[in-house]
Amino acid sequence: MSAKTTPGHRRQCFRLRCFQTRSAIIARCSTALFAVSLFAAADTLNTSSNATPETRIVITASPITQFEQTAKDGANSAVIGRDQLGRLSATDLPTALRQVPGMTVSRYSPVGAYGGAQGGSVYVRGAGTARPGSEIKIYTAGVPRESGVWSHPLMDIAPIDFADSVTVAKNPQPQNYPGTFGAVDISLRQRAEEGHEAELNVAYGRFNTLLSSAAVGGKADIFDYYAGAAYKYSEGARAHSEAELRNAFAQAGWSLSGHERLSYIYQHTDNWVRDPGPEDGPVPRRDQFDTRTDTHALRLDTSRESVKGFALFYFEDGEIKWHKDHLSDGVLTSPPGYSNTDWHNYGFRSSCDVFIERLTLTASLDSWSEGGSTKNINERLNRAVWGYNGRFFITAPYAAARYDFDLGQEWTLTPSAGARYYLSDEFDNERAPCAALTLERDGLSFFVSHARGVHYPGIYMRGTSPRTWRALDAEVMDTTEAGTHLEFGERAALHAALFHTKVEDRMDSTATGYINTGKMRANGAEASLHIYPSKDLTVFAGGAYTDPQDHPVSRMPELTSSAGLSYQLAKHVRWDIDGEYVASQCAYSMRTVNPELEKLDDYLVFNTRLALDTRAFSRLGGEVYVAVENFTNQHHEYFPGYPMPGVMWYTGMKLKF
Repeated sequence: MSAKTTPGHRRQCFRLRCFQTRSAIIARCSTALFAVSLFAAADTLNTSSNATPETRIVITASPITQFEQTAKDGANSAVIGRDQLGRLSATDLPTALRQVPGMTVSRYSPVGAYGGAQGGSVYVRGAGTARPGSEIKIYTAGVPRESGVWSHPLMDIAPIDFADSVTVAKNPQPQNYPGTFGAVDISLRQRAEEGHEAELNVAYGRFNTLLSSAAVGGKADIFDYYAGAAYKYSEGARAHSEAELRNAFAQAGWSLSGHERLSYIYQHTDNWVRDPGPEDGPVPRRDQFDTRTDTHALRLDTSRESVKGFALFYFEDGEIKWHKDHLSDGVLTSPPGYSNTDWHNYGFRSSCDVFIERLTLTASLDSWSEGGSTKNINERLNRAVWGYNGRFFITAPYAAARYDFDLGQEWTLTPSAGARYYLSDEFDNERAPCAALTLERDGLSFFVSHARGVHYPGIYMRGTSPRTWRALDAEVMDTTEAGTHLEFGERAALHAALFHTKVEDRMDSTATGYINTGKMRANGAEASLHIYPSKDLTVFAGGAYTDPQDHPVSRMPELTSSAGLSYQLAKHVRWDIDGEYVASQCAYSMRTVNPELEKLDDYLVFNTRLALDTRAFSRLGGEVYVAVENFTNQHHEYFPGYPMPGVMWYTGMKLKF
């Protein structure tokens, strides 16, 4: 930030930006989308004018999730594919993940996730992204996405508009994701075959909600590319709950050989979201949360018969401009002002598997630096009244081995063991071991695993806990799991697991600052069932049960369950319906001087979607659809004092070229 930039100048720019005419923005987006459409349509007509109609059999994709699996090294994950994201009408990570067994979310607006608390968060078995020093991490194309000062992800800087898939790491996985208790990994679209493709999406919904995106990709010889841009806006269900989100990405790849690919990835986000405040309180006058990020990554992937892995360099420049009615949450006498944060994150990630007959050796190295500065500016005095800055470095090598023993009669027993070692420039070094044992044969597997997750304090500790932060230790989670994966040919697949989790040295906020006093233990069970009765019908059912031994625990309901079906009603008509039940849970009331756990009631919500394939009346692929969330208009809330808006509908069109 320039030394000559004053809060008054920023406020003037802020107002100009907030009151920018939406019609002009939409016009520019429409022009760009139209240009992409013309280019792609022309290419489609030129390359397929003499082609015969496609005759392949289309299998209806599974609802909710694509599949679940536990790898031979014990990594338990659920994958939501591109088809599932579309069927769920997902606008962000919370809407994409809210029905995954074992996950809960926080949100209260159709578009946008207000930062600074739990305005938009995801939680894996109770570990979440909301608090400073989030216990779980979010990745996009392998790059960790979080504020380098507050050490937690923000939903709006990790959009899913151009995701090819989203993978949820259910348990600690030091072999894949260091420095976290769980992870959400977003992979971006990539053209793998020769030719070009494009996609245009436009939807309009209740509360003057506009969703739009355009993407184009292609591959020619050794070069491939993909690029896209998205724009979203909504007035929200309550006064002062508007949001505007913009993001773009570009990816260029080069095949260095038949086995190696070098790629450059760029992502940009620019968002603002307003907070309507608790339902029984006054409507805020300011309370707007702005975020902006620019992320660069250079990645090398290799896939050979004997070696498979990747190496990744990344850099992110980000900022938060938070305009507040009161600089101190919950203190009505606190003056209005700005809480501004600037961060720079950079690092190196790598992993390599070496296959020697039945032996697999794994080595990886992650090294990252997170930091920046933050300050509060009193709007009346026009000067900074509080702030801090800093930077932490962590290096974490990992090594592991596994061996496939042939037991005969097609049975394979695979023991696996590994460990990651953390070297921190500010805190004590830590170890994170993991081990697993799997027994499998023809679609049937049994597994048992143990893994430790290590989570270090972030830079925010220097400002929020100046008297206690040097005495802090890393938080540690140990998770033991056992379960089975069973596939009934092509008709069904079942994944089930029992788990025990224990957290030590959890950082709790006190009057003197954060200290390691918290503990959490929980037992639980999860199950997911996919059924494929025919090529026209797929069914999903899943649930998770958790029993925390230390009560109460935030964001850990005793029971969550979901179910859905996708049915091809006719040749060009598809119907999707899903439902989710979440038992009562506790959540912190934020934006108060002393946040307290409050109880949220249980809820049962149903959603549906009806889509018409555009090939019924056009040569272009795509669909015209109507989607309705919470069509029974059930009252529910994910965050104390912030009820969801009831019935939410969208009507839209997707075109593929």
